Amino acid sequence: MVVDIRGYDIEVGSLIRYGATGTVSKVVDFKEEDNQNWVKLEEPGLWYRADSLEIISEDDLNEFESDFDTKDAVEKLKEAQLDLADAVNDMQGCEGGG
Repeated sequence: MVVDIRGYDIEVGSLIRYGATGTVSKVVDFKEEDNQNWVKLEEPGLWYRADSLEIISEDDLNEFESDFDTKDAVEKLKEAQLDLADAVNDMQGCEGGG
């Protein structure tokens, strides 16, 4: 039996949230390694220790997605990073005469 951080049973297809990053996905596989239970998430396709995950409901998922759209947030961060890089390049290109 594989359980989440609160002791709830995890099954293939369960909705899971990884608290450290807020990643939300579905469970696709399990394994046991070094006496630890591991859960593979559909997205991003990585393995997580079961005791670091939390089962969530469809209602939780809908609420979470309405509060924070991950794809939009990532795109905004990318744009902000490019804008910042352009600004830094512009500042470094300005040299004072003397």
